[in-house]
Amino acid sequence: MIDPQALLRRALPTMRQAWSARETILYALAVGAGQDAEAWDDTQLRFLYEPGLQALPTLCAVLGDPGFWMRQPDSGLDWRRLVHGEESVRWVRPLPAAGEVVAKHRICRVEDRGAERGAAFVVERQLQDAHTGQAYSRAWTTVVARGDGGFSPPGEPLRQLGEAAEDALPPLPTRAPDVVVVRRILAHQSLLYRQLSDPNPLHVEPAAARSAGFERPILHGMCSFGVMGLLLVNTFCRAQPERLLTLRARFTAPLYPGETLACEFWRDAQTLRFRATAREREVVVLNQGWALVQPDGE
Repeated sequence: MIDPQALLRRALPTMRQAWSARETILYALAVGAGQDAEAWDDTQLRFLYEPGLQALPTLCAVLGDPGFWMRQPDSGLDWRRLVHGEESVRWVRPLPAAGEVVAKHRICRVEDRGAERGAAFVVERQLQDAHTGQAYSRAWTTVVARGDGGFSPPGEPLRQLGEAAEDALPPLPTRAPDVVVVRRILAHQSLLYRQLSDPNPLHVEPAAARSAGFERPILHGMCSFGVMGLLLVNTFCRAQPERLLTLRARFTAPLYPGETLACEFWRDAQTLRFRATAREREVVVLNQGWALVQPDGE
Protein backbone atom coordinates (compact mmCIF):
# COMPACT_ATOMS: atom_id res chain seq x y z
CA MET A 1 0.00 0.00 0.00
CA ILE A 2 1.36 3.41 -0.93
CA ASP A 3 2.01 6.29 1.43
CA PRO A 4 0.27 9.18 -0.40
CA GLN A 5 2.10 11.92 1.51
CA ALA A 6 5.47 10.33 0.75
CA LEU A 7 4.51 10.10 -2.91
CA LEU A 8 3.61 13.80 -2.99
CA ARG A 9 6.93 14.68 -1.35
CA ARG A 10 8.97 12.47 -3.63
CA ALA A 11 11.67 14.36 -5.54
CA LEU A 12 11.59 13.41 -9.22
CA PRO A 13 14.64 13.93 -11.43
CA THR A 14 15.19 17.08 -13.46
CA MET A 15 16.45 16.05 -16.88
CA ARG A 16 18.45 17.92 -19.51
CA GLN A 17 18.43 16.75 -23.12
CA ALA A 18 19.66 18.03 -26.46
CA TRP A 19 18.06 16.86 -29.70
CA SER A 20 18.72 17.34 -33.39
CA ALA A 21 16.84 17.22 -36.69
CA ARG A 22 17.38 13.45 -36.68
CA GLU A 23 15.26 12.92 -33.54
CA THR A 24 12.62 15.36 -34.81
CA ILE A 25 12.26 13.42 -38.07
CA LEU A 26 12.38 10.02 -36.37
CA TYR A 27 9.60 11.11 -34.00
CA ALA A 28 7.43 12.28 -36.91
CA LEU A 29 7.93 8.92 -38.65
CA ALA A 30 7.16 7.07 -35.39
CA VAL A 31 3.72 8.70 -35.07
CA GLY A 32 2.83 8.05 -38.72
CA ALA A 33 4.04 11.01 -40.76
CA GLY A 34 5.12 10.03 -44.25
CA GLN A 35 3.18 6.77 -44.47
CA ASP A 36 0.78 8.00 -47.17
CA ALA A 37 1.20 9.48 -50.62
CA GLU A 38 0.78 13.03 -49.28
CA ALA A 39 4.16 12.64 -47.56
CA TRP A 40 5.71 14.14 -50.68
CA ASP A 41 3.53 17.23 -50.42
CA ASP A 42 5.44 20.31 -49.25
CA THR A 43 3.20 20.67 -46.19
CA GLN A 44 4.20 17.20 -44.97
CA LEU A 45 7.87 17.37 -45.86
CA ARG A 46 8.16 20.14 -43.27
CA PHE A 47 8.05 17.35 -40.63
CA LEU A 48 10.37 14.96 -42.49
CA TYR A 49 13.05 16.89 -44.37
CA GLU A 50 15.82 19.06 -42.96
CA PRO A 51 15.27 22.22 -45.08
CA GLY A 52 12.49 24.14 -43.33
CA LEU A 53 12.03 21.35 -40.76
CA GLN A 54 9.37 21.87 -38.07
CA ALA A 55 8.78 19.80 -34.95
CA LEU A 56 5.41 18.21 -34.24
CA PRO A 57 3.99 19.58 -30.98
CA THR A 58 3.84 16.16 -29.28
CA LEU A 59 7.61 15.74 -29.66
CA CYS A 60 7.64 17.21 -26.15
CA ALA A 61 6.53 13.77 -24.88
CA VAL A 62 9.92 12.18 -25.60
CA LEU A 63 12.22 15.00 -24.45
CA GLY A 64 13.65 14.94 -20.94
CA ASP A 65 12.09 11.60 -19.97
CA PRO A 66 12.85 10.89 -16.27
CA GLY A 67 12.90 7.13 -16.78
CA PHE A 68 10.78 4.49 -15.07
CA TRP A 69 11.25 5.79 -11.52
CA MET A 70 8.00 4.06 -10.51
CA ARG A 71 9.83 0.73 -10.57
CA GLN A 72 12.14 1.79 -7.73
CA PRO A 73 11.30 -0.20 -4.55
CA ASP A 74 11.04 2.87 -2.31
CA SER A 75 8.22 4.31 -4.47
CA GLY A 76 5.80 1.93 -2.77
CA LEU A 77 4.07 1.27 -6.11
CA ASP A 78 3.14 -2.06 -7.64
CA TRP A 79 4.76 -1.09 -10.97
CA ARG A 80 3.49 -4.20 -12.81
CA ARG A 81 -0.09 -2.95 -12.42
CA LEU A 82 0.42 0.66 -13.47
CA VAL A 83 -1.47 1.95 -16.51
CA HIS A 84 -1.54 5.33 -18.26
CA GLY A 85 -4.92 6.88 -17.52
CA GLU A 86 -4.93 10.36 -19.08
CA GLU A 87 -2.59 12.83 -20.73
CA SER A 88 -2.93 16.60 -20.97
CA VAL A 89 -0.53 19.04 -22.67
CA ARG A 90 -0.61 22.83 -23.02
CA TRP A 91 1.88 24.50 -25.35
CA VAL A 92 3.32 27.91 -24.54
CA ARG A 93 5.44 28.20 -27.69
CA PRO A 94 6.39 25.84 -30.53
CA LEU A 95 9.34 23.50 -30.11
CA PRO A 96 12.24 24.14 -32.47
CA ALA A 97 13.45 21.39 -34.79
CA ALA A 98 16.65 21.12 -32.71
CA GLY A 99 17.72 22.45 -29.34
CA GLU A 100 18.24 21.61 -25.68
CA VAL A 101 15.63 21.47 -22.93
CA VAL A 102 15.33 21.04 -19.19
CA ALA A 103 12.38 18.95 -18.00
CA LYS A 104 11.15 19.40 -14.42
CA HIS A 105 8.83 16.84 -12.86
CA ARG A 106 6.72 16.66 -9.71
CA ILE A 107 3.81 14.66 -8.35
CA CYS A 108 0.99 17.11 -7.79
CA ARG A 109 -1.98 14.90 -6.89
CA VAL A 110 -2.77 11.48 -5.37
CA GLU A 111 -6.26 9.95 -5.22
CA ASP A 112 -7.62 6.84 -3.54
CA ARG A 113 -10.24 5.11 -5.69
CA GLY A 114 -10.76 2.24 -3.26
CA ALA A 115 -9.14 -1.13 -2.66
CA GLU A 116 -10.81 -2.67 -5.73
CA ARG A 117 -10.25 0.23 -8.17
CA GLY A 118 -6.77 1.24 -7.06
CA ALA A 119 -5.26 4.70 -6.79
CA ALA A 120 -4.29 7.41 -9.25
CA PHE A 121 -1.58 10.03 -9.20
CA VAL A 122 -0.73 12.96 -11.47
CA VAL A 123 2.79 13.84 -12.59
CA GLU A 124 3.35 17.38 -13.82
CA ARG A 125 6.09 18.03 -16.39
CA GLN A 126 7.43 21.44 -17.36
CA LEU A 127 9.64 21.71 -20.42
CA GLN A 128 11.79 24.79 -20.92
CA ASP A 129 14.72 25.93 -23.01
CA ALA A 130 17.97 24.93 -21.33
CA HIS A 131 19.68 28.22 -22.18
CA THR A 132 16.97 30.91 -21.99
CA GLY A 133 14.57 29.34 -19.48
CA GLN A 134 11.63 30.06 -21.80
CA ALA A 135 8.76 27.59 -21.36
CA TYR A 136 7.71 25.30 -24.19
CA SER A 137 5.00 23.16 -22.65
CA ARG A 138 3.35 21.97 -19.48
CA ALA A 139 1.94 18.45 -19.25
CA TRP A 140 0.04 16.32 -16.75
CA THR A 141 0.14 12.53 -16.82
CA THR A 142 -2.43 10.58 -14.84
CA VAL A 143 -1.17 7.13 -13.82
CA VAL A 144 -3.61 4.54 -12.48
CA ALA A 145 -2.03 2.31 -9.84
CA ARG A 146 -4.42 -0.63 -9.97
CA GLY A 147 -2.83 -2.44 -7.04
CA ASP A 148 -2.41 0.49 -4.64
CA GLY A 149 -5.85 1.74 -3.61
CA GLY A 150 -7.51 1.55 -0.22
CA PHE A 151 -5.13 3.76 1.76
CA SER A 152 -7.89 5.95 3.17
CA PRO A 153 -8.58 5.48 6.90
CA PRO A 154 -11.50 3.12 7.58
CA GLY A 155 -14.83 4.91 7.82
CA GLU A 156 -13.56 8.09 6.14
CA PRO A 157 -14.22 9.33 2.56
CA LEU A 158 -11.73 8.33 -0.09
CA ARG A 159 -8.77 10.70 0.07
CA GLN A 160 -7.76 13.20 -2.59
CA LEU A 161 -4.46 14.91 -1.82
CA GLY A 162 -2.67 17.70 -3.65
CA GLU A 163 -3.90 20.06 -6.31
CA ALA A 164 -6.25 19.31 -9.18
CA ALA A 165 -4.20 19.69 -12.36
CA GLU A 166 -7.07 20.05 -14.82
CA ASP A 167 -10.87 19.99 -14.81
CA ALA A 168 -12.41 16.59 -15.50
CA LEU A 169 -12.82 15.75 -19.16
CA PRO A 170 -16.48 16.33 -20.16
CA PRO A 171 -18.55 13.73 -22.04
CA LEU A 172 -18.56 13.79 -25.83
CA PRO A 173 -21.40 15.36 -27.82
CA THR A 174 -24.33 13.08 -28.62
CA ARG A 175 -24.69 14.24 -32.24
CA ALA A 176 -22.97 12.60 -35.20
CA PRO A 177 -19.30 13.58 -35.60
CA ASP A 178 -18.42 16.43 -37.94
CA VAL A 179 -15.31 14.73 -39.33
CA VAL A 180 -14.10 11.11 -39.38
CA VAL A 181 -10.48 10.27 -40.23
CA VAL A 182 -9.30 6.67 -40.71
CA ARG A 183 -5.65 5.92 -40.03
CA ARG A 184 -3.73 2.66 -40.33
CA ILE A 185 -1.30 1.94 -37.49
CA LEU A 186 1.87 0.53 -38.98
CA ALA A 187 2.86 -2.99 -37.98
CA HIS A 188 6.31 -1.74 -36.92
CA GLN A 189 5.18 1.54 -35.34
CA SER A 190 6.04 0.55 -31.76
CA LEU A 191 9.51 -0.50 -32.94
CA LEU A 192 10.05 3.01 -34.30
CA TYR A 193 8.65 4.78 -31.25
CA ARG A 194 10.77 2.86 -28.74
CA GLN A 195 13.92 4.26 -30.36
CA LEU A 196 12.96 7.60 -28.78
CA SER A 197 11.17 6.71 -25.56
CA ASP A 198 9.93 3.87 -23.34
CA PRO A 199 11.92 0.73 -24.25
CA ASN A 200 9.57 -1.43 -22.13
CA PRO A 201 9.54 -4.96 -23.68
CA LEU A 202 5.73 -4.90 -23.35
CA HIS A 203 5.74 -3.02 -26.68
CA VAL A 204 7.96 -5.40 -28.62
CA GLU A 205 8.32 -8.82 -26.94
CA PRO A 206 5.35 -11.23 -27.25
CA ALA A 207 6.17 -13.09 -24.01
CA ALA A 208 6.34 -9.84 -22.03
CA ALA A 209 3.01 -8.70 -23.49
CA ARG A 210 1.32 -12.00 -22.64
CA SER A 211 2.65 -11.90 -19.07
CA ALA A 212 0.98 -8.49 -18.70
CA GLY A 213 -2.34 -9.86 -19.96
CA PHE A 214 -2.21 -8.75 -23.61
CA GLU A 215 -2.50 -11.06 -26.61
CA ARG A 216 0.53 -9.45 -28.30
CA PRO A 217 2.74 -6.35 -27.94
CA ILE A 218 0.74 -3.12 -27.65
CA LEU A 219 1.45 0.33 -29.03
CA HIS A 220 2.77 2.91 -26.57
CA GLY A 221 -0.06 5.06 -25.25
CA MET A 222 1.96 8.20 -25.95
CA CYS A 223 2.52 7.01 -29.52
CA SER A 224 -1.24 6.87 -30.08
CA PHE A 225 -1.43 10.32 -28.45
CA GLY A 226 1.16 11.51 -30.98
CA VAL A 227 -0.81 9.95 -33.85
CA MET A 228 -3.81 11.98 -32.73
CA GLY A 229 -1.68 15.13 -32.51
CA LEU A 230 -0.49 14.60 -36.09
CA LEU A 231 -4.07 14.11 -37.32
CA LEU A 232 -5.19 17.29 -35.56
CA VAL A 233 -2.33 19.32 -37.03
CA ASN A 234 -2.97 18.02 -40.55
CA THR A 235 -6.77 18.07 -40.49
CA PHE A 236 -7.61 21.19 -38.50
CA CYS A 237 -4.42 23.31 -38.43
CA ARG A 238 -3.43 23.29 -42.13
CA ALA A 239 -0.23 21.42 -41.16
CA GLN A 240 0.84 24.40 -39.03
CA PRO A 241 2.00 22.80 -35.76
CA GLU A 242 2.08 26.07 -33.80
CA ARG A 243 -1.72 26.27 -34.04
CA LEU A 244 -2.27 23.28 -31.74
CA LEU A 245 -2.53 24.85 -28.28
CA THR A 246 -3.91 22.12 -25.99
CA LEU A 247 -4.43 18.37 -26.30
CA ARG A 248 -6.04 16.05 -23.77
CA ALA A 249 -7.27 12.46 -23.91
CA ARG A 250 -8.17 9.46 -21.77
CA PHE A 251 -6.61 6.06 -22.54
CA THR A 252 -9.37 3.46 -22.34
CA ALA A 253 -7.95 0.34 -24.05
CA PRO A 254 -4.72 -0.83 -25.68
CA LEU A 255 -4.10 -0.29 -29.38
CA TYR A 256 -2.21 -2.96 -31.32
CA PRO A 257 0.24 -2.26 -34.15
CA GLY A 258 -1.34 -3.07 -37.51
CA GLU A 259 -4.85 -2.08 -36.47
CA THR A 260 -7.01 0.58 -38.12
CA LEU A 261 -7.84 3.67 -36.08
CA ALA A 262 -11.17 5.40 -36.77
CA CYS A 263 -11.04 8.94 -35.32
CA GLU A 264 -14.27 10.90 -34.83
CA PHE A 265 -14.13 14.67 -34.33
CA TRP A 266 -16.72 17.17 -33.14
CA ARG A 267 -15.91 20.84 -33.78
CA ASP A 268 -17.22 23.90 -31.96
CA ALA A 269 -15.30 26.99 -33.13
CA GLN A 270 -11.69 26.44 -31.96
CA THR A 271 -12.56 23.55 -29.62
CA LEU A 272 -12.39 19.98 -30.86
CA ARG A 273 -13.69 16.87 -29.12
CA PHE A 274 -12.69 13.40 -30.31
CA ARG A 275 -12.47 9.68 -29.73
CA ALA A 276 -10.53 6.96 -31.51
CA THR A 277 -11.68 3.38 -32.06
CA ALA A 278 -9.71 0.29 -33.06
CA ARG A 279 -11.98 -0.62 -35.97
CA GLU A 280 -11.18 -4.35 -36.14
CA ARG A 281 -12.21 -4.91 -32.50
CA GLU A 282 -14.71 -2.01 -32.25
CA VAL A 283 -12.96 -0.93 -29.05
CA VAL A 284 -12.51 2.73 -28.05
CA VAL A 285 -8.83 3.27 -27.27
CA LEU A 286 -8.81 7.07 -26.78
CA ASN A 287 -11.90 8.72 -25.34
CA GLN A 288 -13.23 12.12 -24.23
CA GLY A 289 -10.50 13.84 -26.21
CA TRP A 290 -10.29 17.62 -26.09
CA ALA A 291 -8.15 19.96 -28.17
CA LEU A 292 -7.87 23.71 -28.65
CA VAL A 293 -6.56 25.09 -31.92
CA GLN A 294 -5.67 28.62 -32.91
CA PRO A 295 -7.94 30.12 -35.59
CA ASP A 296 -6.66 30.84 -39.08
CA GLY A 297 -4.83 34.13 -39.39
CA GLU A 298 -3.98 34.64 -35.70
